[in-house]
Amino acid sequence: MLKNRVKNKLLFGISDLHKRIALSIAMSRLALPMITATLVGILTGYIIVFFIECIGRSEKLFMQDLTGTLSALGPYAIVLVPAVGGLVIGALVNFLAPDAGGNGVPAVMKAVALRGGKIRLLTVLVKGVASVVAIGSGASTGREGPAVQIGAGIGSLLARLFRLSEARVKNLVACGAAAGISAVFNAPITGVMFALEIILKDFGARALSTVVVSSVSAGIISRIYLGESPAFSIPLYRLRSPMEIFLYLGLGILAALAALLFIFIYDRTEKQWTQWRFPVWLKPAIGGLVVGVMGLYFPEVLGMGFHTIEKTLHGNFTVTFLLALLVFKIFATSISLGSGSSGGTFAPVLFTGTVLGGAYGKLCYGHFPFPMAPPGAYALVGMASVFAGAFHAPVTAILLIFEMTGDYSMILPIMMAAVVSVTIAQIACSESIDTVKLKREGIDPASMEEVKVLGALQVRDAMTREYETVSREISAKELIDFMAREKDKSFFVLGSQGELTGIIKRKEVQEVLLEKDLTAIIADDIAVPVADYCFPDEALSEAAGVMMAHHLTQLPVVNPSDPRKIVGVLKSEDIFRAYAQETVKREELLSRIEQEGVQAGGTIQIRFLISSKSLLAGKFIRELDLPDGVVLTSIQRKKATLIPEGHTVLAARDRVWAVIHPEADGPFKEWLKRNKLDRSFVLE
Repeated sequence: MLKNRVKNKLLFGISDLHKRIALSIAMSRLALPMITATLVGILTGYIIVFFIECIGRSEKLFMQDLTGTLSALGPYAIVLVPAVGGLVIGALVNFLAPDAGGNGVPAVMKAVALRGGKIRLLTVLVKGVASVVAIGSGASTGREGPAVQIGAGIGSLLARLFRLSEARVKNLVACGAAAGISAVFNAPITGVMFALEIILKDFGARALSTVVVSSVSAGIISRIYLGESPAFSIPLYRLRSPMEIFLYLGLGILAALAALLFIFIYDRTEKQWTQWRFPVWLKPAIGGLVVGVMGLYFPEVLGMGFHTIEKTLHGNFTVTFLLALLVFKIFATSISLGSGSSGGTFAPVLFTGTVLGGAYGKLCYGHFPFPMAPPGAYALVGMASVFAGAFHAPVTAILLIFEMTGDYSMILPIMMAAVVSVTIAQIACSESIDTVKLKREGIDPASMEEVKVLGALQVRDAMTREYETVSREISAKELIDFMAREKDKSFFVLGSQGELTGIIKRKEVQEVLLEKDLTAIIADDIAVPVADYCFPDEALSEAAGVMMAHHLTQLPVVNPSDPRKIVGVLKSEDIFRAYAQETVKREELLSRIEQEGVQAGGTIQIRFLISSKSLLAGKFIRELDLPDGVVLTSIQRKKATLIPEGHTVLAARDRVWAVIHPEADGPFKEWLKRNKLDRSFVLE
């Protein structure tokens, strides 16, 4: 009895220990994302405060000290200041971090879409320094792009230090981006919406909670050191008459046109600078010289232009002057960023919207038989509307204007005009000012996840091996009878040796129905040559791209060694089905990783090669007898990436990726030795 009682107590103790361990792991999974998000927010907040302070000192250095040194040139000294800054930027970017030039937001979107959110620390450092020099010397850029890239870089660095999964890395990158916007504009709500609407394109609760924590943390730090005042101090505007809504809708239409003009000029200018055969490190200096000439006549276009925005919001300046500023600001920004200078597009777009709205308000004011708000109110609405149209982000635009001005009374006109602007802009141009460069590089962030999924599959994984064929010798009458019995819209024509000679579609058959003697026409007479085909081991994303480009609903799959031999057919519904199945597999894989506890931090990612001498070549995954705490995540086979499953057979030259818990490192090394495998490398 005593032994049984002791045994029961021991069992209950072990059971209680297991529950505590399980609870601890569960709590760590919940707490770690919040802790890391808070840490990203705090670090980003402090660094952005320092960044803003450096910009102020840089402006004094270039606009006062350097201009004073060049005082012998009189008013023409301003022409050389942006050129000197461009010279410094060109050397920094070209020789240290070429990816630190230009707008920072597309760089972050590209990192999330293609590199799993990984951003180099050197890129972040060079981006910060180059942007301080650019804005201080008068380049027509904003500070929010660098702030986003700095915050995203901090998030990426911490995620890798904690050895988090790719999904967590992307989440912390978004946290850093939100923190950057929150700190630089004193706008934590906008920071959250920016990260979710533009960077992640995910409004799920899991992403929202960490992004909110990070943005609020950065906002607190920013307010401690920079104050709680909104970015712009403006009079209290309100809607004076319901009829004014129609004027604001008209402003929304003009804002869309201005946004499209900005995107067009920005894209074309950047493309021209890229194609220009000239030393890359000198291009920012030449661009600075051109912008300096503009600044000689319109100094308001230099730098961020916040002072001009605030004056316009108070109703200053004439219509002609405001319209001139609109045109010159667009060109100055496009030349600054296109030539390789560093900064962002938020401030220039806000500037453009403000002067457009101000000019529109002045033209309308006093010319209608109903009470109207002052031109400054229209400048406020124009600011939000052009932003919404240029960035395709209406929610971010509405919240940004609200937080930057502290004025909620104009929210209805702002919402109406912003929605009109973004609707027209999206219809006319599918790309925003942030994605137009990525599109030119062949990158589509909106569909990148789908491309990665399809790129992980081969055509053989989706193709149908049952398909209808006809002999090239059968008559048109027999062909019509055959097609009446079958549901397929097209049929492959085979020769006497079974070779693929062409394809017949119902449209071609319908055209011969008017012929009197159908027996005189054979299938070979109406078949068309097969211009497009794919191979079984080809990436499914490439085959899908061919089908989309040529508006095809199906594609023949042929033998790689003999393209005349058809082995299957790939239909559009096959691609959709394969995508859905692969997505489910990936979700199940993430669940397996979560269950193994590898996302709680301290994990090791490795890759090993299946050599021809390995004992694992030809084995099923279910036969591997892996140690506890080891999860195989993917298999790279030639150009395809496979998701490991129990029935997957390993082949020689396969590269296998695995995630292991630190405690399983020893047993895993022994397992590698037993199976004649060598660890290729360890990911930090």
